[in-house]
Amino acid sequence: MQIVAEQAALYGIRAPAKLPPAEQYISPNEAGRILSVTGEAVKQWIYHRRLPATKLSNGYWKIRVGDLEEFLNARQDLGHKRILLIDNAGAQVSELASAIEKAGHQPVIAHNAADALLKASDQYPALFVINVSMTQADAWKLMEKIRQTRNIKTIPILIVSDADLKDTESDRAIELGAQGFLRRPLKPQTIIDEITRILGRIL
Repeated sequence: MQIVAEQAALYGIRAPAKLPPAEQYISPNEAGRILSVTGEAVKQWIYHRRLPATKLSNGYWKIRVGDLEEFLNARQDLGHKRILLIDNAGAQVSELASAIEKAGHQPVIAHNAADALLKASDQYPALFVINVSMTQADAWKLMEKIRQTRNIKTIPILIVSDADLKDTESDRAIELGAQGFLRRPLKPQTIIDEITRILGRIL
C-alpha cells in the first residue's frame, strides 16, 4: 500500500506502518488506533459512506481490513474534494468553479434540481454549494429533497445568495442543516476559506 505521510496528515490520518490481513475484520476503535484517529472519526467516514462497513445486530460496526486499505489508497490526493455547485448558468458560477479549482478541488455544476440530485447520487460530493437566488429551481425545495434522500442527506450545504437572507429563510437554513452562508459579490479567497472551514469539520 502506498500512502504519503504528508498527504495523510491533510486528511487527519497518519500512514500506518502495517495493516492486519486484508480479510480480517476490525472495529472502528481498532481502525482508529491503526490510523491514529478516534473511533468516532472512523464512524463519521462510515456514516458519510466513505468507508464501507457492516452493522451488526448488536448495533456495532465491523470493517474489513481490505476495505480500509482501499479507503486509504483512494485518497492518494487527500486534499482533492468533489464539490457540487447548483446555480444559474453564467459568469458568477464560472467564477465560483474557478475559485474551487484553484483551491485544489473538483467543481461539478448543475443548473436545476433534477440534474443536481442525479449528479449527487452518482458522484457523491463532499459539499453542496447552493444559490438560493437561482431562477431555474426552488433551492429550498431542493435542499429539503437532499435531506430526505438517504445516501446524500448528511452531505453539508453552503448557501450562496444575491441578497441577505430574510429571518424566515435563516430559520429554514438552520432547520435544513446548512453549515454556512455567503452573500455575493464574493472574493475567491472568501469562498476557499469557507469551504475549507466546512470540510474541516466533517473529515
